[in-house]
Amino acid sequence: MRTHKSLLGVVAIGMATALGLSSCGKQEREKLQAQADSLEYKLQERDSAFNNIMSVMAEVESQIDDIKQQENMVITNSSGDFSPKEKNEMVGDLKRINTLIDDANSKIASLSSQLENSTFELNAFKKRVQNMKTDLQSRETAIAKLQEEIEMKDTQIAELNTEVNSLVTRVQLQTETIEVQNQELVERENDLNTAYFAVDTERKLRDEGLITKEGGFLWIGRTTELQSDAAQTKFTEVDIQNTKKFYVDSDKMEIVTEHPSDSYKLVGEEGKVKYLEVTDPAKFWKISKYLVISVRS
Repeated sequence: MRTHKSLLGVVAIGMATALGLSSCGKQEREKLQAQADSLEYKLQERDSAFNNIMSVMAEVESQIDDIKQQENMVITNSSGDFSPKEKNEMVGDLKRINTLIDDANSKIASLSSQLENSTFELNAFKKRVQNMKTDLQSRETAIAKLQEEIEMKDTQIAELNTEVNSLVTRVQLQTETIEVQNQELVERENDLNTAYFAVDTERKLRDEGLITKEGGFLWIGRTTELQSDAAQTKFTEVDIQNTKKFYVDSDKMEIVTEHPSDSYKLVGEEGKVKYLEVTDPAKFWKISKYLVISVRS
């Protein structure tokens, strides 16, 4: 009887132990499963964050490349002189570049925030993002300097254009002045080279108002002189450089106007004076630009 009770006790203890072990195994499995689920979630979260960061970084790097290309185009276009239209186009390009830089900076700021708040170790990404941030800051500085240079060059071009226009105006004024002076010189030279002559009988010369008798007493000792207010239209105009001979064709003649005797000669033929020839024009016309010869028919 005592043996039977002992056996029952052992069986009871064994069953209790088995039940206890079975209960502990289930709890352990549940705990391990929970740990596995948590680890898988964290891995998925890490992969999602990784993929998102990689996507944004690729987009930012592409924007930086685009910024550099557009910057190089503006540098090339601004290397020489440019028109106001070209300047406006470059200013528009710079505005678009600044918009790209602002957008890239915004994305980098978001990336930096994600990396700082991430529970994962992403130091390699942080360094890469910092490099992009440095590159963008460099681009911002370069673009600001380029914009300043364009504005400065535009001002210089405007000043040069103003100076050129001023020079053109001065040249035009000087050209006009020179033309006027040349015209005045031509007119003055023409005046200097222009003389007037008249050859006719004394009566006709007097009737035309070209000569007058002056001085003397009772018609004795009077001299024939050029009328001071003689009409210029009554004379024949000549160029003293080209006209040297004045035809007389008379046996008796008188030179009414005053001319040095050594500045001309009388050329005769068959007892008549055929013509007066000026041998020294400058000297002949120095005293008077009028030559009046009175002849007897």
